[in-house]
Amino acid sequence: MSNPDDLDDGLAYDFDSEQEVGIEANGNNGLQKRPIQDDHEDEKEVKVTSESESERPMSKRQKKLQKKSKFIEKKKEESQYIVSQRKSIPTSSPEKIIEYLTALIREKNPDLSALELEELYFKKKDFLSTEKFDIERKLTDFSAFMQKFSVAPKKIVFSMSNIRVADVYRSLNGGKNCVKLFSKSKLKDDITTVERLLGDSSKKSKNSNGSFYFIATPTRMQKIIEETELLFQGKEKLDIILDASYLDPKDNTILSFENAVVLCQVLKTFLNKKSSVKILLY
Repeated sequence: MSNPDDLDDGLAYDFDSEQEVGIEANGNNGLQKRPIQDDHEDEKEVKVTSESESERPMSKRQKKLQKKSKFIEKKKEESQYIVSQRKSIPTSSPEKIIEYLTALIREKNPDLSALELEELYFKKKDFLSTEKFDIERKLTDFSAFMQKFSVAPKKIVFSMSNIRVADVYRSLNGGKNCVKLFSKSKLKDDITTVERLLGDSSKKSKNSNGSFYFIATPTRMQKIIEETELLFQGKEKLDIILDASYLDPKDNTILSFENAVVLCQVLKTFLNKKSSVKILLY
């Protein structure tokens, strides 16, 4: 804090000089005593003016602008909270993930009864916790994540768009141990690919850890499993990875975009029809 003595406010604080003027006036040297000016007079005037301006009622336009400004600020805070919540879900506990998905299912199915909703809800045992992966979840670290948390020979990765499917495919050295399943290919071609890879049990992946990735959008996978049951067959483990850390330009994740309901339906189908299925969020 500044020393008041250092302020250059234009006021005279030379008390010795003022006393000398008074002495000379009392000595009848022809000098008149200078009247002492109230140093706070100007401040009082400014204060009165400020108070009168602050008490002045706002115009309708000013009120409207103020109300709009408060509304914009509130919406901005709400938006920031929602984005923050979406970012935190992949690193949360299974309990928190289930809580989020339960709220999503209730919101998207307002006409269903409590009993019908219960059939759509997920359980804690459906998920594997990935909370201990404390590295920022970028595609460059996706392989390290999979090596740490997934031991299943076959894995399905769900991404929210065709472009994102292609990005994930490239991050896994596409073509060697993974296949893309999305709407840029003909549906019958994708079904043929799945049947070729799974139909002959003697055909195994040639990569070192023996795992194979099916990278798909939820809508494409929904159509594939309507046409073939091969992805549900066998007793070997199957891990389903949700590409949930990625935010699109509108700050949506695979758990909040327009086809999130389809994703939930596909996940429940795998959990109901296939044994040893676990869901992981990246």
